[in-house]
Amino acid sequence: MTSERSNMKIVVIGGSGLIGSKLIVKLREHGHQAVSASPASGVNTLTGEGLAEVLEGAAVVVDVSNSPSFADAAVMEFFKTSTGNLLTYEAAAGVGHHVALSVVGCDHLPDSGYLRAKVAQEKLIKESSIPYSIVRATQFFEFVNRIADSATDGNTVRLPPVRFQPLAADDVASAVARVAMGSPLNGIVEIAGPEQFRFDELIHLGLSVRKDPREVVADPHARYFGTELSERSLVPGDNAVLGETRFEDWLSRSASQIPPTPQPAVAASIDPAALKENEFRTSEVPPGSALLVGDVAAFNIAGSFCATQAKCTHRQGPLSKGKLDGSTVTCPIHGAQFNVCTGEVLRGPAQEPLKTYRVIVDGEIGRLETGAAAGAKTT
Repeated sequence: MTSERSNMKIVVIGGSGLIGSKLIVKLREHGHQAVSASPASGVNTLTGEGLAEVLEGAAVVVDVSNSPSFADAAVMEFFKTSTGNLLTYEAAAGVGHHVALSVVGCDHLPDSGYLRAKVAQEKLIKESSIPYSIVRATQFFEFVNRIADSATDGNTVRLPPVRFQPLAADDVASAVARVAMGSPLNGIVEIAGPEQFRFDELIHLGLSVRKDPREVVADPHARYFGTELSERSLVPGDNAVLGETRFEDWLSRSASQIPPTPQPAVAASIDPAALKENEFRTSEVPPGSALLVGDVAAFNIAGSFCATQAKCTHRQGPLSKGKLDGSTVTCPIHGAQFNVCTGEVLRGPAQEPLKTYRVIVDGEIGRLETGAAAGAKTT
């Protein structure tokens, strides 16, 4: 895509989110000093807090952050303020390349408040003095279920029968990394998945694999991001860079990421009547549910157990009371979503991943290994 440069300090705004966390890993694999910047690390692009310090010595800034609210006024304020502050501090720090992740088709859908905000973000970038690259991506495979949730009315999911070409988040991160490591484009590149689908049919396929009983109905007037769509609203032009991952392969891999059920040890090794503070009865956590065990939430994912810290990293919402869909839990307070097996942030407003803990099943007893030496980790 562009010629690669080496050994740069690259600051990733939103570096603990779905794309940002993958991007950090890829940049470091190529020998760059990739620095994650988020409110959790003391960097706030809305107030400017921490920007001068984190940008010192940076050659490239990659902005993959997202607004915690999609309400029209709030999302516009977020992207204008955040991007304006970033560009100002970058100019002062001598940053030579600003990379931003945007959305395919954003400039053709003015009825969408979110996409209007992305266009405003792009305009600020183009008008600044800093060399730039804008990467417009189609939707991510990882968002299939929440797209269905947002389009659900009762037991029916209504979606427009238009063309749709989503891609895997890992392919997004790879494409953004290539751009960040190269010379500024001073323009826009589009990225998309290797296959086109009909929007409603792909969502139906995703739900079917999860054995989700909701009915998907093709509705030409169904709105997406607050706007009606034309046949090609969501697909890129002919020169788009295509990811490698096919949707069906991604579905298979996603299912395999759920850890297998551990083989039980001798059941008599623990007395069920005398549970320790880090133990629970597996019968109390049927598949698809969660249980609060001290400061840890234990989740039963189709018969396998995962565990995380009990409270959301955004505003400490009780995750054991959140909706669990496969390996995704939704915080009941502000709607942040996490993968409970990896701790990964899947949707804001949270930006910091969850601590995860190993679960050992011993007969009818589940034991949480929560000590530092027991494998607690942040992913």
